[in-house]
Amino acid sequence: MVRKQGPFQTDSSWPRIGWRIAAALIVVSFVLGFVVSRPQQGGPTLGVWAAICRGLGITSDSSAGLELRPPVKTPSRIAWTPATLAAIAKGDIGQGAFVAINCTACHGERGISGSGQYPTLAGMEAVTVYKQLDDFRAGKRSSGVMSAIASALTARNSADVAAYFAARADGMPAPRGAALQGGHTLRENDVGVRLVFAGDPVRGIPPCTSCHGPSAIKLGAPRLTGQQPAYIERQLAAFAQGLRQNDTNEQMRTIASELTDTEMRAIAHLYGVGTPTQLAAR
Repeated sequence: MVRKQGPFQTDSSWPRIGWRIAAALIVVSFVLGFVVSRPQQGGPTLGVWAAICRGLGITSDSSAGLELRPPVKTPSRIAWTPATLAAIAKGDIGQGAFVAINCTACHGERGISGSGQYPTLAGMEAVTVYKQLDDFRAGKRSSGVMSAIASALTARNSADVAAYFAARADGMPAPRGAALQGGHTLRENDVGVRLVFAGDPVRGIPPCTSCHGPSAIKLGAPRLTGQQPAYIERQLAAFAQGLRQNDTNEQMRTIASELTDTEMRAIAHLYGVGTPTQLAAR
């Protein structure tokens, strides 16, 4: 009786031998190519998966693509945490008076400046002085003299001298507590009064009083009433030009970039002198 054979069936054993030889070659090639040859000349040893992927010409990296990114920049190292506020509150006025001797040459006796080049510090909130000193120390705010002085101070020294200047009652006046001065609206004729007390919603400019007084002071924002007008104007210009960048969330850079030179001068004059300039906006 003759056994029927399919079209791919033969009595020869050579096909089976051929398939076994092919399988053996594949196994040997895999071992030699992806296991034995993983060490790379001048480079790290590849993993099995990385060697397989490299042999196939594809990447083994399944994570998000790596790309060059600029370093993260922060405008200030200071965050108003309970620990930071507690450290500032521990400032010693007596020790601060000793530290403040180094400030007299520029900021005047007892922190009352007589020059538009330097701000008055007497009456300034302790948190504001503390933050600015740390910004100078960290390089977040640039000044040759102030950076050197701040670098020589510890955080405790900064808290002490901040407490000293905040306690000076003969400098900048304290906030009056009034929500707004009556009659100051968006229809105010004087540009300085209008911007300080009402702002300019069309350009996204809030009233200066919302952060800098005289009605209230936002935490960390410097008090401006009674400050040197020329100093305020110079700082507004520095923010507008991007030369000063230690404002959190870039709010001052955004606002100042919308102001004209005349508006900056009017705001500075109103805060420093207390009377409108009666200048028209350009």
